[in-house]
Amino acid sequence: MSTYITNGFILNVKPWREGDRLYTLFTDSAGKVEAVASGSRKVSSKLSPHLVPFSEINLMVARGRQRDRLASASLLQAYLKPPFNLPTMVLGSALLEVTDALTRVGEREPRLLNLLRQCLIDLSQLPHKEDEWRPAARWLLANYLVEIFKYTGLAITLTHCEHCRGELTEPVFFSWTSHGFYHQTHLPPGDTTAVLVPEVLAWLIKAAGLGVSQTEGLPAPVLAFLTDYVQGHSGQELYTIKVLRSIL
Repeated sequence: MSTYITNGFILNVKPWREGDRLYTLFTDSAGKVEAVASGSRKVSSKLSPHLVPFSEINLMVARGRQRDRLASASLLQAYLKPPFNLPTMVLGSALLEVTDALTRVGEREPRLLNLLRQCLIDLSQLPHKEDEWRPAARWLLANYLVEIFKYTGLAITLTHCEHCRGELTEPVFFSWTSHGFYHQTHLPPGDTTAVLVPEVLAWLIKAAGLGVSQTEGLPAPVLAFLTDYVQGHSGQELYTIKVLRSIL
């Protein structure tokens, strides 16, 4: 049985048979992997203290015929530490859930790993006062979504109508069925669509070009569109995003 050593982050964890857990990990050398940690649900487990959420972990993974297994784990850096600020923990969980939803097992993406690492660092530095935390958290989430879209082939480009390929002019419509942008006269029949209000359109165009600075703020409709966009492409309802929207 071959093994490899890599650094990574925990994206998801769930019970697996009696006494075990199945971890979904995003690693630097193997991309997203799924591996069973034997006995990790037991109090005596030597692995569990190192398999900490919102942390970077050094991992030894043993390849298996059906499931890989975690042979060892060593905690390198915990970006969030107990006692957790609940809204910040929800935001961090949303970043991990989005990463899990938009990536595939076996696909290596070092740029995305670095992006996730930086976002976790930024997460640990969010202000504690609610009136300061909210705008900073909104921008962090929006910026992460825009960037992860680029790395996963879902970049938002507002250059042409998907039907006629002509330059987009207002009003611009987005199809939730075909996930494209259209002129009003070229909307696919029967599609579920939404018109992009001017502030959303302007923000997306700027984000795709020169970028948007944190000091400019984030209009609420922009965040609503981005979170709907990621759920539409993932093909599932993301629970942490749903909770987070009620907070932000």
